[in-house]
Amino acid sequence: MDNYLLMEENKELEELSSALGFSKTYFINQDFIIIKGENKKEILSEIHQAKGKITIFETSSEEMLRFVLEKTPVKIIMGMEKIHKKDSLHYIRGGLDQVSCKIAAEKGKIFGVSLAEIMKNAGILNRIIFNISLCQKYGVKTIFSNFSSHKNEMRSARDLTAFWEALSSKKSKLYI
Repeated sequence: MDNYLLMEENKELEELSSALGFSKTYFINQDFIIIKGENKKEILSEIHQAKGKITIFETSSEEMLRFVLEKTPVKIIMGMEKIHKKDSLHYIRGGLDQVSCKIAAEKGKIFGVSLAEIMKNAGILNRIIFNISLCQKYGVKTIFSNFSSHKNEMRSARDLTAFWEALSSKKSKLYI
């Protein structure tokens, strides 16, 4: 299992990550970048500048989610559960729908879930569970990692696997 950390590369963190059971550790700005924004041209230029790095897009609107899914080479997309501030009275508004899941499956995109984000905001847990069930239904790959910005937020690979099994209704495989 891979560990994504929102910290600069550090030998101590890499050793801690391997002690926690992770096979590979990725550091921000070294191995991957996170792109945010609402301007399509700026997003495309940031993606172009990130040559050789894994690109992660943190979405903030359905329009940008659809744009990134259809027209960019972004590999991982995160933050769908934060698109809508409130759920509807009749259904959960997780940010994903069947159309975006079908596009993601066709284009080989991966939806990311952050344990650190769940720990900071437990109110998004139902939305994440809803999004995971949609991803399972339409065959979209998902990745679940720490995405921690501090050493104390890191959890072991075993903890992540156990939490993933509790979140997903089926015994689905976690993309590694």
